[in-house]
Amino acid sequence: MKINVNPARISAILVAAFFLSVLSSVAPLSLGGVGESLAQAAGAKVTVLPKKVEYKAGMVFISASGLKPNQEVGIRVMMGGVLSDVSYLVKPRPKTDANGTFATVWNLRREIRRKLLDMGKNGITIVDNDGNELAKGAIFFVKASSKKMKKK
Repeated sequence: MKINVNPARISAILVAAFFLSVLSSVAPLSLGGVGESLAQAAGAKVTVLPKKVEYKAGMVFISASGLKPNQEVGIRVMMGGVLSDVSYLVKPRPKTDANGTFATVWNLRREIRRKLLDMGKNGITIVDNDGNELAKGAIFFVKASSKKMKKK
């Protein structure tokens, strides 16, 4: 089995992770002493990169901000018609930092090979340990291009 690694895609994901980690290093503004940050007051946000994912083996960068600090969270996605917690499939496991943000990467090889994810829009839900919804996002799968690499 041959695995194609796209260095440009991996680099883009790492750059995005670095960018988000720099953004999250700015201390949040506290509101009224209740420990709620300005980001939390505005609502939690989920980011998935790339915006459109070709339906083939690859990696997806998932991050969220505006959550409670130092909190373990779960990531839920519909797979094979079943709502599934994919937190154990991502690296590193999602846990927010002191600013209420996290970033992780999901390798989709197994899920694509088994056709567990649907084409088009798939919802992603970030939940706390009790299963309470914290934030929602989406991942968009598009048909994989049929470009073949030319041998030199």
